[in-house]
Amino acid sequence: MVEVKERDIATLVAGLQEGEFSSVELTEAYLEQIAFFSTPPFNVNAVILVNPAAVAEATALEEERQRNHVRGALHGIPILVKDNVDVAGLPTTAGVLALADNVAPEDSELVQQLRAAGAVILGKTNLSEFAHFKSDIEPSGFSVVGGQTINAIFPDLTPSGSSSGSGVAASLSLAAVTIGTETNGSILAPAQANSVVGLKPTVGAWSVKGILPLAHSQDAPGPIGRTVADVATVWQTLGGTTVDHVTNVTVFQPAENDIVAEHVVSQVETKLTTFNFARYTGALPVADGAAEYQRLLFEFKHNFDAYLQEHGRQQSLTDIIAFNEADLATRAPFGQNLLVEAEATSGDLQTPAYQEADRRARDYATTSLEQLLTASDVVVGADFRLVDYAAVAGYPSISVPFGQFGDITFGGLASVIVVARPNEEAKLLTFARAVEAIGQRVVPSLGETSETMAWQKD
Repeated sequence: MVEVKERDIATLVAGLQEGEFSSVELTEAYLEQIAFFSTPPFNVNAVILVNPAAVAEATALEEERQRNHVRGALHGIPILVKDNVDVAGLPTTAGVLALADNVAPEDSELVQQLRAAGAVILGKTNLSEFAHFKSDIEPSGFSVVGGQTINAIFPDLTPSGSSSGSGVAASLSLAAVTIGTETNGSILAPAQANSVVGLKPTVGAWSVKGILPLAHSQDAPGPIGRTVADVATVWQTLGGTTVDHVTNVTVFQPAENDIVAEHVVSQVETKLTTFNFARYTGALPVADGAAEYQRLLFEFKHNFDAYLQEHGRQQSLTDIIAFNEADLATRAPFGQNLLVEAEATSGDLQTPAYQEADRRARDYATTSLEQLLTASDVVVGADFRLVDYAAVAGYPSISVPFGQFGDITFGGLASVIVVARPNEEAKLLTFARAVEAIGQRVVPSLGETSETMAWQKD
């Protein structure tokens, strides 16, 4: 059996090119890993559905390679995608029973691009239902379709979300790389919680056509992987650049009592001597969470109903709510207050109430980031306020593992958060490589024995 634990894309590609193994053997190895971590005692509920055509896809790609036809940088590389992303012939459930039969008529534009580059679609990853927009008390990583996703590093702690399965699957090497989506923190938070790299691109950089939406102003799909290089490979394969010059860096001043954040940024400042660092100590606009919340409520209702219509479903958000109400214990055990609040919004996206919420949300986030980036290429920190600013403003951001410090949030797992201006992902990746070189990824021990990994077998 092909060894896949912690192997990066470059190594896997080299193995395929040199005939060390075939795309079929590689795909079967990942499917075995998925099977191992989908059964007791190590069932992490990271994968909601395995693609029954995965081996056939790998076979076709291997035959192409034998004819000296290589589609792209991901030829024969197995990838998992979040279960709000359409894959032709597979259901897109977003974790909810009401959409269990929502079979995608065609691939999303993102999956089309991945296939064009030669990726094997292994299956779908679990997620917080409706990208964590069903109930405000539902645990991260829980869905009635997929169960509760289990953190890859600390099983008793949250996997975070909503791209919970994508974060856990990447951490446990259930695929070479995974795809998540983010509206606010849904890539970066599970990346930190599972000690992997998560890139949230500029809103609009990657197509969201064929992705079940939350809010068009903030939704962005992006790659999650074990290394910056793997994430950069996927980004570059889909048309992005990965190298740019970075000189000046703003450090987002940690809160006075945030010992871990202070330690992290101090290490970055001390060890990365080739960059010019300046701490930002000025005042920033107060975050307007209420405005963002209202914007999300309006957009979810309209975007979700449009998605259903595009998929030929004779349903609306109102119908989904009624379906759940008929059996709350099974279909919505944590309630559905967010769906109800979204359904109650009135007027279209031109209504003054929405326009005002949209303006206020953009103002605080964009103003904050522009102040931080005034004289810098990127802003760096270990504070999730940066994640919020980038999400609400639509700017690109990345989370890079940086080690473990103490027994606090996420088990003390620390990450460096980097934000850049729109469409400057190359600057993020350039600086992220430097951070990765001085940081440390915590490798999961789930499934280990005293002798070896239980799933490392010939």
